[in-house]
Formats: sequence, C-alpha cells, structure tokens
Amino acid sequence: MNKTTDKTNGDPATEDTKRWLDDPDNVRKLIRWFYWSCGLIILIDLIFSLGWHKHAAFVDGAPLDAIEVWPGFYGLYGFVACSVLVFLAKALRSFQGKPFLMRDEDYWDKP
Repeated sequence: MNKTTDKTNGDPATEDTKRWLDDPDNVRKLIRWFYWSCGLIILIDLIFSLGWHKHAAFVDGAPLDAIEVWPGFYGLYGFVACSVLVFLAKALRSFQGKPFLMRDEDYWDKP
C-alpha cells in the first residue's frame, strides 16, 4: 500500500490529496500579501528614516549624515552581502578549474 500519513491530523492521505499551496488562487494571495508587506515595511522605513535618526547617533554629538541613516540602507546592505556570499560560494565549488569543495557524485563509492 502506497499510502502516506498526513502529519497534520494523522489521517491516511493518498498522493492526490490537494494541499493549501496547490491552488493557484492561494499562491496569488500569498504573493500579493508578500508584496503588500514589503511595501508597508519600505513605507515605514522611509517614514522613520526621514523623521527620526536610527542607529548612527548613539553618542552625543555624532554626525547624523552617516550612511546608516539613508532610507533602505540596511536592506541594500543585506542584499549586497547575501549576493556576495552566493557568488563566493559558487566560486569555491571549483577553484582554478579543479573541484575544490565539490566532490564527484560517486565519491563515497570509490574504493
């Protein structure tokens, strides 16, 4: 018998059981909710960045013209840092044409 157990309520479920994200309408709702959340977060960041300073002035007399008070600085910084990590990881897979961190598919089967 090729029945799997549904982990949510313990009922046996067949492979044709439809899940929540199998419905394209639910996927569209989720993506729409994601975009609205991102827009709201950007709006809040702009309001607080232009109205109040953030982390740049913990010390009295510190200049408020630092790069950290720019709207969206931390989002851009995080995106650039993540992109650099991805490209660095891709570069480490093979170093100068030789596999560096990457192993052959049958690495553990070799005598």
